[in-house]
Amino acid sequence: MDFFKKATQKAKGIVHEHEAAAQGGGHQQQQQHPLSPQQLGPASAPVKVDNLITARVQPYGQQQSNFPHIFRDGGGGGTVGGKHLIIFADGMYTKGKPPTDPSLIVSFVSNSIAVAGEASSSAERKLTNVVDYGSSSRGPDLAVPFLTDQGEQVMRTAIWPNHNIAALPGSNGTRGVAFSEVIDRELFKQQKYALLYNTPIEIHIDGHSGKPTVTRKVKNLFNVGEPMFGSFCVVYPELMPQGSNNDGYLYMFGRVSEAKNPKSNGLKLARVRAQGYADRSQYEFWDGHQFGRQMPAKDDGGAANAFNWSSDVFGKQYGPGSGDVWWSPVYNEYVMLFQSAAAAIDDSLYLTHSKSLTGGWAKPVCIWKIPRFEDGYSYCMHAYPNMDPTGKTVPISWTQDSKSRSCRIHTGEVQFS
Repeated sequence: MDFFKKATQKAKGIVHEHEAAAQGGGHQQQQQHPLSPQQLGPASAPVKVDNLITARVQPYGQQQSNFPHIFRDGGGGGTVGGKHLIIFADGMYTKGKPPTDPSLIVSFVSNSIAVAGEASSSAERKLTNVVDYGSSSRGPDLAVPFLTDQGEQVMRTAIWPNHNIAALPGSNGTRGVAFSEVIDRELFKQQKYALLYNTPIEIHIDGHSGKPTVTRKVKNLFNVGEPMFGSFCVVYPELMPQGSNNDGYLYMFGRVSEAKNPKSNGLKLARVRAQGYADRSQYEFWDGHQFGRQMPAKDDGGAANAFNWSSDVFGKQYGPGSGDVWWSPVYNEYVMLFQSAAAAIDDSLYLTHSKSLTGGWAKPVCIWKIPRFEDGYSYCMHAYPNMDPTGKTVPISWTQDSKSRSCRIHTGEVQFS
């Protein structure tokens, strides 16, 4: 079982134990009051990477929503229709306290989507405030729909977004695409390998309601045993250097996190013309030398990896878990921020950079230790470079999990100079 999924077992376990209670308790009226303002934590000391990049991290605190009693994880986002969106995995809406008791749960959704920044009074802290869509009695709406007519089951299947959202080339920024992973909850509860496939989703802003709307063209794109291209991240086409963002391709990374051969750990790369993002027959795959139609094996000793990385954790090797890649106008290189797949043990936020997506990545450097509760851990780190076109400040989020307080989204920013 992928260690990244093991690392979220405790957080998801709470959901699994209380799903039945969540189905029956949905008529409690909620008074909507904002959470207490969060105090900024101390900024980290600047870290110099290869005498090129200087980065420091300023934590913001816990994310706040117009629906205040939301406990959820996952994350990732992008800009669609002029709105900064963030998409989440499992979410529970409660009567106010953490969902450690079934009677506290009002509703549960497999995923949700919100608009970031609209409730913020500070342009520099857009990620700390989000507007969710739903109702005061039920909490957020489900964002990514289940295809029940094709075998997905609302309570057995999980659709977990843990990725960014990229504007679709040629859409003028009005349509975004992302690639969510689909999980078998019953296998997951048995601590078996539960990943089934990933699914391409398309997002637009409804012209009447202003609400982010998600559609699925196909059920599954890449399947268990294959690299989940796009589920690590899609490189933001609108942020790529002048010239390359007009080639019509989406460039998509898939992680290899816990291979039998640790040399396989890292990231594989694929590309596809914008109009073919939901059709795997139109994909081209990096084989270590060039793009072609043959998809590489997931565990190939790293031969086709665009980025090779593995870290020893108590005698076992783990690759990347979650992260993002973008072109930095500050350094004129691609920058990657990521967490290890062993996030439950390794608190490091790693940074690497390269002039090319296909290779030449610098040795990753830890620029910060992501905070954790004393009875939990932090995971699902994501960056939001689309929020600052100058590239000097990049907001980040992560899930801060706790046995006694459940899971919440926390935020900060990486400051580059």
